[in-house]
Amino acid sequence: MNGFYTAAATLLMPPAAPLLGLLVAFLLRFSSSGSLLERCSLPLAVISFCVLWLGATPAFSSWLGDRLGKVPYQPHIRPEAVVILGAGRYRDRYSNRERLSAASLERVAGAVEQAPEKLPILVSGGRVHSGERLSESDLMAALLEEEFSTPVTWREDCSRTTAENAVNSADILHRANVRSVFLATHWWHMPRAAEIFSRAGLEVQPLPVGSAGELMPRAQTGVGRWLPNAVSQLRTQVYWREILARIWYRWSSLPSIRKC
Repeated sequence: MNGFYTAAATLLMPPAAPLLGLLVAFLLRFSSSGSLLERCSLPLAVISFCVLWLGATPAFSSWLGDRLGKVPYQPHIRPEAVVILGAGRYRDRYSNRERLSAASLERVAGAVEQAPEKLPILVSGGRVHSGERLSESDLMAALLEEEFSTPVTWREDCSRTTAENAVNSADILHRANVRSVFLATHWWHMPRAAEIFSRAGLEVQPLPVGSAGELMPRAQTGVGRWLPNAVSQLRTQVYWREILARIWYRWSSLPSIRKC
């Protein structure tokens, strides 16, 4: 079922969605000459091309990133712990060696840099795909303890999604009488993550990694803002996924605590 949701989300995001539009437009050209379907092929092709181009421009990706908003700092919250969310890992298919992804490394480093010292740390992330040997929490804990000399108090190693991060982490922390946390994740992920952690019963103080301005590509002015590039396409995909996932989470109930 998890694979089905992943495939469905991919087809709803650029570049897959406009590419499918171009494919459908091509097929419609073979409809009966003069038919409604045949007449729709050219407009559909033009719209799909424009969406594909626009989604890969710095101007559009920056605009879409701004739509995500941000979680404000809340002075009345006094966090009792730090929660760091995993963001994937790399796995070599030949050696089966695993290491944290660049995004996971950024979250760990950002938490170490920004979080107050001596607060207990919970790392959250399990095995998302079959064949993975170590959980993301194990990889993050090893990095924190071996490279940053920072002890890890709790490892939540069963979750596969942000919602499962939230309910599993809340279960561990509530049993330790912790009710408020610093939440470390990327700025674009923070609104959705903070919302679902709050629903799970934790008060959240955001500890965002990066910012919308920091992630802007080099072409920030002039005609370059409207020329497509791969970096902007990737950011558009990430931001659009967050928007869709946030809507989905708001209409969905919290998952059960996942055991592994």
